[in-house]
Amino acid sequence: MAASVREALLLDGLDPLDPWAYAAHLGVMILEFDALGVTDGCREQLLDRDPDSWSGMTIREGGATAILLNPVQGRARQCSTLMHELAHILLRHTPVNVQLSSTGMLLLSDYSPEQEDEADWLAAAMLLPRDAIVVHRSRGRSATDIAAHFGVSEQLTEWRLRMTGVDLQIRRAGRR
Repeated sequence: MAASVREALLLDGLDPLDPWAYAAHLGVMILEFDALGVTDGCREQLLDRDPDSWSGMTIREGGATAILLNPVQGRARQCSTLMHELAHILLRHTPVNVQLSSTGMLLLSDYSPEQEDEADWLAAAMLLPRDAIVVHRSRGRSATDIAAHFGVSEQLTEWRLRMTGVDLQIRRAGRR
């Protein structure tokens, strides 16, 4: 699926994938937090007192889909979050738990652990294709260099390196 996404965007395996461009390709809007008109208290809670309690959310209304990203998180984190939310959409995930306030406002929506894992894996594969990681590591590039090239965090790059076994593959190939 990750390869199909890159193909649809006319990207080769070494090109960075821009999640914002991909969202536009899918017709998914990216909402600006400040345009939501939330109260000062809500803004303070979400962005100042507890900014690590959330990264992003997908909102569906009628036939429209939009994603809200936490604006105080860095660009690399937003990149990962946006791709994760887009992965939920691509995989047609539906929340297993939705809580509404007495006024009908959506408060919380949870995906199953399996769906969260699927979205994590697909998002990471779209952002950091395994074949590209092999090429970059074979050329001696560090996780920091690879992260900068793809516009993602070093933490995501390190996770992808561990999960794909690229470094082990390269070490074994060097022994032959």
